[in-house]
Parts: sequence; structure tokens; C-alpha cells
Amino acid sequence: MRRLDPTRDVSDDDLWTILEAANKGPSGSNRQQLRWVVVRDPERKRRLGELYREVWETYQSAVPGGAYEDPQVTRNMASAEHLAHHLHEAPVILVACARGRRNVEAGVYPGIQNLMLAARALGLGTTLTTMHRGREQEVKALLGIPDDVDTFAMIPVGYPLGRWGEAPRRPVEESVSWEQWGWTRPREATEPGGDT
Repeated sequence: MRRLDPTRDVSDDDLWTILEAANKGPSGSNRQQLRWVVVRDPERKRRLGELYREVWETYQSAVPGGAYEDPQVTRNMASAEHLAHHLHEAPVILVACARGRRNVEAGVYPGIQNLMLAARALGLGTTLTTMHRGREQEVKALLGIPDDVDTFAMIPVGYPLGRWGEAPRRPVEESVSWEQWGWTRPREATEPGGDT
């Protein structure tokens, strides 16, 4: 959900709820490396938005004209463009961070997923973006993040604007191989060992 209502605040109670859900995410060896920076300050959000937009514009300038022929991709890109110009308006921007360079992602992204699911359950919209990493040093300087800590995602949080449905997905049968890459099969009507 990249289109968020800038006029509706997100309560601290709801933030604590979704951050608590993130904290309960899986963590290799229970190292619990995931840390968060919560950004509500309008000036910091404005500057994060500028940095994000600069990376977006560089990315967009590298995309050849007419590259988005698929209507779904065109819609997604329009939504991403909206975020690039309105990120700073999100009531809250969360920055997911962790210290350490080896296998740390496995303890970061499950927590982010928990956070996003908890937000959805509360009626809050989120999106995971990593585009800010193109200007990560400036983001870290702005937020006082130490040199030995990396940022993994920026997540705007707010109440959604417009229609908020389930994202279209291909059938799971198209994403699953059985025993070996490329070996597919249709989904059975009953579970293995059940009556046919």
C-alpha cells in the first residue's frame, strides 16, 4: 500500500503493537539483530523523501521508454512513482536496521513481514522499499545510525487511501517444483492419503 492518508495519524499504541510483532519474528540463533528507527518528525521525513526521490529519479532515467508494456507493471510503476513523490507525507516512516554483515537478512526480513501483517490486521497500510539504500550513507547520517549498522528497508505506515485489495498473484502451482526444478503437478482435490 503506497498511497497513505497524510491527514490521519498512527497512534503510538498501534506502533508498539506492530513493532512488538516484528520483535517476535524468527532470528537465527536468537540473535535478535533487528532494530528500528521510528521517524515522525516532518523535517526528517521531508529529507528522507528527498533522498528517496533522488534515487527513484536515477532509477527511472535508466529505464528505456516503453519498457512497461504489461498493464499490471504499468499500474505498479505508477504506484511506485506516487510513493517517490509522497513518501514524506506518510504519518510514520520506519527504518529497519541491523548490525552485522553475515546472514543478518534472515533475522531482519521475517520481522518486517510480521510487522506488515500486524499493520494490515490493524487497518494500516505499509510497503517495503529498499530504494533508499542508493543514498544509505546520507540516510544513516540523517538518523544518527552508526557506521557499523546497515539499513535494510524503509516502511511508510499510515491509513490507506483508495481501494485496498489483495495483490494479484500467479497460481501457486506455477511456483512449485516437486522433487526437482521444473517438475510440476496439478493440485490434487484431496490431501495425500485421503479418500479420492
